Amino acid sequence: MNEYERLIAYMKILYHNLTTLHRNLAKDDAWFGNHKQIGKWYEEVSDEIDDLAETGISLGYKEPSISDAVLAFSNEVVATQPRRLEETYRMILEYFRRLAGMMQAAETIVPVSVQNKLQEYEYGWNKEANFKLAAALGEHAPDGRIEYDDD
Repeated sequence: MNEYERLIAYMKILYHNLTTLHRNLAKDDAWFGNHKQIGKWYEEVSDEIDDLAETGISLGYKEPSISDAVLAFSNEVVATQPRRLEETYRMILEYFRRLAGMMQAAETIVPVSVQNKLQEYEYGWNKEANFKLAAALGEHAPDGRIEYDDD
């Protein structure tokens, strides 16, 4: 599996994990808003999987099946259990950082037009992780700066 296919496989696991975290958010005073936000994230991941998988197929890459994804990332599949917001957001923050890193790694084997698309997605996930989620958790970006505009 090349870096692009590996990215798609990881995104399939991420989608599953976000849906699990969405359904199992517990004991949260702002449950409705946070539940809705996690739902928006997994919908965005789903849209990007569709876009990137179809792009990959057009480039001659094989779309990894869910079986391929589970085999490649079995240690990443989150258990179904109730979780409080802080634990949930910490997990999601790390998922998004990893996703952005995998997008950057996949850029090395695709045409410039796809690199641009990956960079756009990567920027968005870094913004969610390093600005929004980090701020919600009372943290700062890894380099200590906040460089994203909140839209």
